[in-house]
Amino acid sequence: MKERIVAAAILVFALVYAAGSLALKVGTLAEPGAGQFPALIAVALLAVVGVHAWRTFRAPAAEDSLRGWARLEPAGVAASLVIYPVLLRTVSFLAATLVVLFVLFRLLGFKRNATSFATALVATLVSFLVFAGLLGVVLPSSAVEQSILSVLGAGG
Repeated sequence: MKERIVAAAILVFALVYAAGSLALKVGTLAEPGAGQFPALIAVALLAVVGVHAWRTFRAPAAEDSLRGWARLEPAGVAASLVIYPVLLRTVSFLAATLVVLFVLFRLLGFKRNATSFATALVATLVSFLVFAGLLGVVLPSSAVEQSILSVLGAGG
C-alpha cells in the first residue's frame, strides 16, 4: 500500500512541477525562454513517473508492516535535505555536496563505503563542472572551487 501512496505523491509532485513550468515562457529552440529547460524536465519527469505509477498500481498491493514505516532511512534523508542548505552557507559547494551525497548513499544502502564515496565524489565534481563551469551558476565556493574554475578558465 505504501508503494502506491508514494507513487501517487510523486505523480502529484510531477504534475505540480509541470504546471509551474508552464507558467514560464518556453520560447523556441532558436531562442529558448526561461521555461524551456523546466518544461523539458517536466515532460521527462511525467513520463518516468507515469510509467512508475502505472506499474505500481498494476501490481498486487503488498502487505505493510509497522516496522517498514518506522525506519531510519526516511528520517535520515529528510534530515540530510534540511541540513544541506545549512552546510552550503557554512562550507563550500564541493564539501557540502560530497558529504550529503555520501550520507544519502549510505542511508539508502548503495554498495560499500568506498563505492559510495567514489560515486558521491564523481557526482559532486560533475555537477560542479556543469553548473559552475559550463552554465556559470554562482555556487558557494572556497579556494578549491576557485582553483578548479581558474584551471578551466571559467572563473576569476
